[in-house]
Amino acid sequence: MMKLAMRALLIALLLLPAVASHAWQNSSQGASQESAAETQARIDAIARELERRQAAMQQRARELSTTERQVQQLDKKIAAVASELAELDDALRRTQQRINNLEQQQRQLRDEQAEQQQWLAKQVDMAYRIGEHDLLKLILNQEEPAEFERLHGYYGYFNRARLAKLDALKATQRELAQVTAQVTSEQQALAQQKATQEQQRKQLETQKTEQQKLVRRLNQEQRQDQSRIAQLEQDQRELEEVLTAIIAALRDEPQLNGLTRLKGQLSWPAQGSVQRIFGRSRSGGVKWKGILIDASEGTPIKAIADGRVIYANWMRGFGLLLVLDHGDGYMSLYGHNQTILPNVGEVVRRGEEIARVGQSGGRESPALYFEIRVKGDPVNPTQWMR
Repeated sequence: MMKLAMRALLIALLLLPAVASHAWQNSSQGASQESAAETQARIDAIARELERRQAAMQQRARELSTTERQVQQLDKKIAAVASELAELDDALRRTQQRINNLEQQQRQLRDEQAEQQQWLAKQVDMAYRIGEHDLLKLILNQEEPAEFERLHGYYGYFNRARLAKLDALKATQRELAQVTAQVTSEQQALAQQKATQEQQRKQLETQKTEQQKLVRRLNQEQRQDQSRIAQLEQDQRELEEVLTAIIAALRDEPQLNGLTRLKGQLSWPAQGSVQRIFGRSRSGGVKWKGILIDASEGTPIKAIADGRVIYANWMRGFGLLLVLDHGDGYMSLYGHNQTILPNVGEVVRRGEEIARVGQSGGRESPALYFEIRVKGDPVNPTQWMR
C-alpha cells in the first residue's frame, strides 16, 4: 500500500508543473512560456529525486503490521463514504429548495384560482339580476328599441368577460395540476435521497465502529511494542523524507507568494482546542513539530492561505495527510483527516474547505494535526495565527 502511495506521489509530482501552469496562467504576470525541453528536464529531475528516496520508504512500508494496513484501508473507506454523504447533503438541500419554490408557486396559483372563481360567481349573480329585464321580452317588444340595444350590448359584454375568465380559470387549473405533480415528484425524490442518506449514515457508523476496534487493537500492539520511541522517530523521518522530496521537486518553481506578509493574520484551519503545543516533548523526548487541535468529527478544515495541493494520501502516524504549497518555500500540513476534498495539483483559496476532521492513522479520538513549514523547517503555527 505504501508502494502505491509512493507511486501516487511520484505521478502527482510529475504532473505538478503542467497542472500549476494551467491553474496560475491568468494570475502569473510576466511569466514566460517554458520550452518543451525545459519542462522535460524538470520532470526528469523530479523523477530522479523521488527514486533516490523510494527504496528506503518501500522498505519501511513492508514493516507495516497487518492491523496498520487494515486501519489504512478502513480510513480510506470512511473517507469515501463521508465524501458521498457530503455530496448527498448538498443534493438534499437543493431538492428541498426546489420543493419550497414549487409549493410557493402552488399557493400563488391556488390564490389566483380562488380569485377567479369569486369573480365568476359575482358575474353569475349579476347575470341573474339583469335577467329580471328578460332579453326575450325585449326582443318581442319592439316598442323600446333603444333599451333593447343597450341591454343587448350589456349581455354581449358580460358573456365575453365570463368566457375569458373561464378560459383563464381553466389555464390556471392546468398549471396548478402540473405544479402539484412536480411537487409530488420532488417529494418522492427527496424521500429516496433521505433513504439513501440514512443507509449511508448507517454504513458510516458501522465502519466507524470497526475503526474503533482496529484502533484499540493497534494501540494495544503499540503499547506492547518496546520500540515505541523508534516508531515515532521513524514516522517523523518518513514525513521528513516526503517533504524533502517535495521541496527538491519544487525548487526553482515559485508559483505562489508565500506566507511572509500574512504572519499573525492567518485564521485557524479548524474550530477546536489546541491540546499539543509546538516544541513540547512527546513520548521518549520526541518533540511536536506542529500542534494538535481537538475538534468534533466532520468539522470543516479550511486552507490557511492560497495554495496548491501537492500531497494527499495516507501516511503512517498521520493518517490521511494533506500538504499545501504556498510558494516561496512555505507549506502547511493537515493530518488525521476523515476525508480530503481536493485532488493533487488543484489550487485552493484561503478559507476554502479542503478536508474534514477525523481520526485516521490510529487516533482514538478525532483531531487535526497541523504544521507550518518554511523551506522544510517547522515553525510554531500559533505565531502565524490571529
